[in-house]
Amino acid sequence: MASKIESTPAPENGWSARSRATRQKLIAAASKLIVEKGINSVSVVAVAEAAGITRPGAYYHFKTRDTLLEAVRNDTDHQLVRTLAGSKEDKYLYSQAAEFAAEDQDTIYLRIQRMLEQGADDVIISSRRRGLTRAAREGLVKPGIEPDIAAIITSTTLISSFLAVSEFKQKSRRHKQARLFGKTNYQLVFDGALLPEKLQHWPKLPRYSPAGGDTAKPETAKDTAIQDGRKAKSLETRELLMKTAMLLMAEVGEQAVSVSEVARRAGVTRPGAYYHFKKKEELIAAVEEKLDKGLIYTLDRSFAKRESFEDASDLSAEDLSLLKIRIQQMLRDGARKDSLIAHYRKLFRWHAKHGHLREDMDPDMTAIITASASLAGLFLVLNEANSVKERAKQAKRFRKTYKNFVFEGIFTPPAKAEWPPPPELD
Repeated sequence: MASKIESTPAPENGWSARSRATRQKLIAAASKLIVEKGINSVSVVAVAEAAGITRPGAYYHFKTRDTLLEAVRNDTDHQLVRTLAGSKEDKYLYSQAAEFAAEDQDTIYLRIQRMLEQGADDVIISSRRRGLTRAAREGLVKPGIEPDIAAIITSTTLISSFLAVSEFKQKSRRHKQARLFGKTNYQLVFDGALLPEKLQHWPKLPRYSPAGGDTAKPETAKDTAIQDGRKAKSLETRELLMKTAMLLMAEVGEQAVSVSEVARRAGVTRPGAYYHFKKKEELIAAVEEKLDKGLIYTLDRSFAKRESFEDASDLSAEDLSLLKIRIQQMLRDGARKDSLIAHYRKLFRWHAKHGHLREDMDPDMTAIITASASLAGLFLVLNEANSVKERAKQAKRFRKTYKNFVFEGIFTPPAKAEWPPPPELD
């Protein structure tokens, strides 16, 4: 498997081939350095040392740090922007991001971070928006699918592709997963995952519970008070500390969070903060549990029952930061450990057992793709809005297109006939 998923280039002489290989080696070393030590660690000299290239050789390709960083960004975009909006002859059309992640997970991880920062203006989303808008004008997009929202939903495959392959160490196994990803992605895009005609006959759906139980609803402050006997004032302080910790995590990252700093920002005494959380790890665990039992429960329930995103539409600007934290948590935990993906996996396996899942759909891969789309897609859509009213409107638009994506797919049968078939599985 080549290190880059692209068409065969024109013949080159030996020197230019070596030169291009050196350039790609420097770009790969820069990407890895950014992931491991942060973007401030990047310099042409540092990257040359990491890549095992002489300084003059590195400076021949990149005169400055800025040109090197721009090359890292452009190289990734060139590979990824074509997916489903590019060449119909591309054999990796539906699995390109996953194939790329199988070879270079660091670069894909960095690209995900840039998409989360740039939002709907990201070049991948913009490219897909143009492609879907054009397809809609040609009558190739199904009713109920808004091109703008569909562009965001399909762009979240960048995240799901990373999750799909990152849990495997062997490169051959990662590429096998990439092909499975491509096949599942194809089915979702053109047909959807679930059979809508079976909906009225569905028995009771499994419900979300981070602990793995069958909890009907998340715990409230009142429930917690009954369980642990804390007074209302103590509960308020605990909630204040967790909310402050969430905002601090969104601002500076989890590593920079401490109980002392959270106490200072919350206006709580240090002894008062340490009464609730003896150490940083307890505070972080409480924040993640709160996210799972509240915000993530809303998303899961909304998908499972095909309800509106009524609760999610009331998110404040701070809560959108929490959504971003939750996406980072998903990337960190991976597909096997993340509680939201675990719930979706249970849900789609349940649908497969009851005959609701379309033929040849892999329930585990479907869970990864749709969980990423619901969480990251909602964040990217709501992040465009400037008011609660606008967020509610955007959430409604997202729900409608996301529902049709899951049950019907995006493109019409004529469009499916024009595009190539999914990758073959071994």
